[in-house]
Parts: sequence; structure tokens; C-alpha cells
Amino acid sequence: MRFRRLTPGYFRVLQMQIAGDLRAEPRSPLVGIVAALLAILGLGGSCYAVWKMVGQRRPPQAP
Repeated sequence: MRFRRLTPGYFRVLQMQIAGDLRAEPRSPLVGIVAALLAILGLGGSCYAVWKMVGQRRPPQAP
């Protein structure tokens, strides 16, 4: 499904999908696993980058 305009009709379709009246496009179970792995890798990479930035911070030197 493409995102065109956010119209009231579009929101009705989303509500019907959530309620189970419309079926979303069929997906294989592998899609959910890959999405979860990508999310974990993204969060891990972000946490690692923040950890490295905090570790490189030097305390201020007194004059």
C-alpha cells in the first residue's frame, strides 16, 4: 500500500485493517524476523555510538 495523502478515507482503511475487516498484504513469517533483527542491529549500533562518544569526552582542564 502506498502512502498518498492522509485523507479521512485512508484513516478508515487503516481502522478497518486494524479491526480485521480488511486483510493486509500477505507476508511471510521471515519478514517479521528480519525486521526484528534490523531493529536490534539499529538500536545496538546507536547505543554503541553513544557509548563511544561519551567515552571520548575529556574532563575540563583547570588553568
